[in-house]
Amino acid sequence: MNRVLRSTLVATLLAPALALMAQASEPTNVKELQKARHDHYHELGDNFKVVRDQVRTDKPDLAAIKTAAKFVNDAAGEQEKWFPAGSGPEAGKTQALPEIWSKPAEFKAAMKMFSDAAPKLQTAANSGDVAAIKTAFGDVGKSCKNCHDKFRAEEH
Repeated sequence: MNRVLRSTLVATLLAPALALMAQASEPTNVKELQKARHDHYHELGDNFKVVRDQVRTDKPDLAAIKTAAKFVNDAAGEQEKWFPAGSGPEAGKTQALPEIWSKPAEFKAAMKMFSDAAPKLQTAANSGDVAAIKTAFGDVGKSCKNCHDKFRAEEH
């Protein structure tokens, strides 16, 4: 069997297996989706706190800020996927308010505010300009608060 044919055969046989493996790593039920969403936001909060804590010091760790700002920016681009239909309060305990699904245009606008602010934080972090980082951090924080005020229940 020649190499091209063998490679084609292997690729043909592996594709379904790889697809199944990818599906297996994705949450499969609503509880898993809710937990994954919670975990994503927890990690986002941890990275946001890194930036906050570092800009409050006399000698900020710019590498830590840069890494955290990249995570915040990446999360901003992914968060829309974290709210599939059926993963709200009707599915169990969650801080996600039903308005996320009943007012999708408003929720999308709130997420856009965050996804517009996050790249500016990453740009500022990459520049190493602490004053610019503080300003961009404040803008990202305002976008988070905007969404939390409208679409997130208080923790009990």
